Amino acid sequence: MGGHKAGDVASEMAVLQIGNYWKETSFLNVHEASEWLDEHINIENRRIYRVANNYKDLDGMGTTIVTAAFIKDEIVIGNVGDSRAYFLDEKGLNLVTVDHTFANELRINGEITEEEAKNHHQRHTLTRSLGVFNKLTVDFFFLKQTDDFLVMLCSDGLTNGVRYPFIEEVLKSRDDLKSKADTLTQAALNNGSTDNITLCLIEKTKMSALNQKKGG
Repeated sequence: MGGHKAGDVASEMAVLQIGNYWKETSFLNVHEASEWLDEHINIENRRIYRVANNYKDLDGMGTTIVTAAFIKDEIVIGNVGDSRAYFLDEKGLNLVTVDHTFANELRINGEITEEEAKNHHQRHTLTRSLGVFNKLTVDFFFLKQTDDFLVMLCSDGLTNGVRYPFIEEVLKSRDDLKSKADTLTQAALNNGSTDNITLCLIEKTKMSALNQKKGG
């Protein structure tokens, strides 16, 4: 987590451990996948929590996480913290996840406006993250796959540096995925983002689906 000790250690622990176990899985539906993700994100949360408490130089470390699983014609998104998932289809770009920050919770509760939340002094203060508490609640969101869609998973290092309309414009462009990722990353850096920037783009098109069917 930005501003916290050993956030890079915590994020690497979570990604490598969960990623390695994920390779051995096979699910019939997104609900099975969400149960597995919930269990293993919580296992990793407790592991990071124990390590942080046992080593003084790692005390206070933590990480956010956002995941996406694509099974048959559905998608399940999971998140903890302020790393985000966006979903783009013919209807436009939508933010799927909800930021677990103090300012956003004030907004949800109607105590401040959306505009006030954007500039609130605690807009980056996390209310939920891996490694901080022994128990953790993971939010899950279920989506239907369309013929053409794009999913973007990203850290707040990106969204702190670029605004929603620009993200939508870039993701809707005809550029390939790498070019889109490079454009967004460079724009965030140019706009002064100082946090780590991580993003992942996953795309499905009618053409790719047709080729998949032809290939068996």
